[in-house]
Amino acid sequence: MNAKTAAVLLSALLAACAQSQPPATTAPPAPSPAPASAQAQPPAPATKAPVPAANPMPVSHVVNIQGAGCQQFLKLAPDDRQNASMFYLGYQASHFRARTINVSVVPSIVDQALVYCQENPNWTVARAFAEAYSREPGK
Repeated sequence: MNAKTAAVLLSALLAACAQSQPPATTAPPAPSPAPASAQAQPPAPATKAPVPAANPMPVSHVVNIQGAGCQQFLKLAPDDRQNASMFYLGYQASHFRARTINVSVVPSIVDQALVYCQENPNWTVARAFAEAYSREPGK
């Protein structure tokens, strides 16, 4: 994978992660019919459901794949960090020209890369994943 393609893929991944919005809340269920004794009371005023805001257009965000630092990686939300981890794992597999990967070791590679970033916050994310990937059994 050439660097330009990898940069485009990473920027799309990170932009998608950064633009995720919480799901819109749904209106509460309609109240059940009141008993006959309570029907003499006037009905409560209806409340309008909030109108969801339109999603803004994604902003272009270019990330230097080999220059992204562990400090920024560690600050990502857990889901975003997991998505970036899968990118970097694939990036390393491509770098090593791997044709297969033992999927049972993927969680341990990701965990080890996270530990490397925590222990070495000035490292790049690519370096942390390179170290973790290269220590995979069978490499």
